[in-house]
This record gives sequence, structure tokens and C-alpha cells, in this order.
Amino acid sequence: MGKVIVLLSGGMDSATLLWLCKREFTEVYALSFDYGQRHKVELKYAKELAKLAGVKEHLLAEVPHYRLMKSSALLEGGPDVPAGEYTQEVPPTNVPMRNLVFLAIAGSLAENYEIDHIAIGVHALDTPYPDCRAEFITAVESAMNAGSAFVLKQKKRIQIYAPFLHMRKVEIAKLGKKLGVPFEKTYSCYMGTEPPCGVCATCLQRQQALREATQS
Repeated sequence: MGKVIVLLSGGMDSATLLWLCKREFTEVYALSFDYGQRHKVELKYAKELAKLAGVKEHLLAEVPHYRLMKSSALLEGGPDVPAGEYTQEVPPTNVPMRNLVFLAIAGSLAENYEIDHIAIGVHALDTPYPDCRAEFITAVESAMNAGSAFVLKQKKRIQIYAPFLHMRKVEIAKLGKKLGVPFEKTYSCYMGTEPPCGVCATCLQRQQALREATQS
């Protein structure tokens, strides 16, 4: 399907997406973000995954304005990351419009590199986050195409590739196993500790998904 730029955090979902894109696209770029996240250690894992996947280029974008915010538990200086699953309508780890910012940066890079697909690993379990829902992805893709000189000149659309939108975490884990994703090289922990804390929501979701994928 041509060229794609993959949003790569270093976690199991984005790693599975990267390996899927290796199969589905002829040229794969990876894009990671340093935005003042508490779990910045994930970037080390993203770098290793990009190397193992043999991507065309691994890009790192800095998003410094998030360092001005202290409302999210995912950001340095924010409230503590709570243990256990979240019950709030919007989780305390929500980073304001993070995916909007990330996709806008990816869109500008896609235009620069003449890439017509942007891949993001949002999935069914992410729906409490407003910027992980299908209607958000559709709206961003529409805005991106309306504002792109690349689209205007080349007469082709930029598509946001979100194959996991309606998939459960365990389904992603099963797919990753089939694709040969090195899950031991991935990192999923909101606390940002090494080894992972094992008690935050993302640690629990990861453990359950990998356990169920192994049992089936």
C-alpha cells in the first residue's frame, strides 16, 4: 500500500501496529514523541523496536508545550498515577488532545516525506479517551486532507490507518504473536519504572491480554 508513518510509543499495541505495517506497506517510517511524559523510558524501547523492524527512518518529535501542563497523571509534575483500572468517564491519564497534536505532527511530516498513510494504534479499550474514538479519527483525517498541500498537488488523500479501532487488547496480542512481535522488547507502564510497576491500568491490561493470548 505504499508508504506509511507509524506512531510508535514502544508499547505492545504500537509495536504490533509496526509489524503489521511492515507486512502491509512497502516503506515504513516510525514516529515517536518526547512530550514530558512520566514514562519517558518508553522511548528507549521505541528506538529498539524501530531498529528491529528495519524501518526506513525513526523520527523523534519533541512536544514541549505539554510541560506547561500539570493536570494529567501521565505528565511529569502531574498527579500520581493511580493503581488499578479506571472508573472515571475520562481517565486521569488523559493528556489534553494528545492524539490531535501527534497526528498533526505526523501529517506535516507525511506531507514533507510524501507519505499517504499515517498509522495509529488506538483500540476498543481506549474509548474512554475522547481522542481515541472512531469519530475523532474520521474528523482528523478530513481536516488533514483539507489542509494539505501534498493532497492538493498530488491529487491523492492522506489516510489515517487505525486497524485496531474495534479490536480488544487480547486480539491485538494474538495478532502480534502471529506477526512475531518481540513483546519482551516492548514497554507498557504509566509509572515509568523499570521493571514496570505491575499495578497501573496499562500494566494490568497488558498482563491480561498477553495471558489470554497465550492461553487460547
